[in-house]
Amino acid sequence: MRTRNLLLAASASMAAMLTSTSASAALLIFNINGPQSAVFKLNSSPTPTVVSPGAFFRINGVTGKVNGSNATFDLGFGASSYINNFGLLNPSIGSAILTNGLQLYTGTEAAPTFKLGTFETRQGYTISISSAVPEPGTWVMMLFGIGAIGGAMRYRRRNVKLTFA
Repeated sequence: MRTRNLLLAASASMAAMLTSTSASAALLIFNINGPQSAVFKLNSSPTPTVVSPGAFFRINGVTGKVNGSNATFDLGFGASSYINNFGLLNPSIGSAILTNGLQLYTGTEAAPTFKLGTFETRQGYTISISSAVPEPGTWVMMLFGIGAIGGAMRYRRRNVKLTFA
């Protein structure tokens, strides 16, 4: 009986992994740390406000936090050959972050897709880009795991103490 339950759990887990799909326009969290800091969210494949093919793209009106304060700012992302690979301009609080390092996206400037990971820049900044929402396959596996734990707790053997009077 126990072996059958383990086989059933393993086959359900494999089915969950095989049916998982990648999110097409996932929301990503950007966390910039260094001499100044910023946190904001963007779609993994954004629609740029301004495009300069082969050089950079810009996204205007992004909201987030700069140095711990709520702010609205413009972002620029440059190709590896461009002078700056990342730029944040916030005239309302007088903050600007300009960095050189790695290109943070794949594809063209008109249709970029951000890379996930942690990137070091030459100006002492660390730019971390991570997924904000788990993919559907992750949710399925998590729910299955919770169900398996509940099932195991329900069917565990109970020790019965027999006392004779």
